[in-house]
Amino acid sequence: MSSSDPATGTLAEAAAALERQVDDALAGTGEPVADEESVRRVVTAAARLYAAYGQTAGPVDPLRHDVSPTEAVELACGLLRARDLNPFDLALWFSR
Repeated sequence: MSSSDPATGTLAEAAAALERQVDDALAGTGEPVADEESVRRVVTAAARLYAAYGQTAGPVDPLRHDVSPTEAVELACGLLRARDLNPFDLALWFSR
């Protein structure tokens, strides 16, 4: 897809809007930033997008530098638990 492709522009705009909303929510009062279903929908969409992109364009660093190692590991652990995987399963995939 080229940058002039309407679908790409729409996704880029949606990603920017989502990022602004998350930044605003995280700057709040310490209350939960979102409901569980909203988090699930966003992470599911991101996982599917990342997998599809990697299959067509090759490996990509999925995180910007402002994501801490703790945040990255929290996400990785959540993804493993969500599919009943363990570190051994991860090691098998990681070696591919």
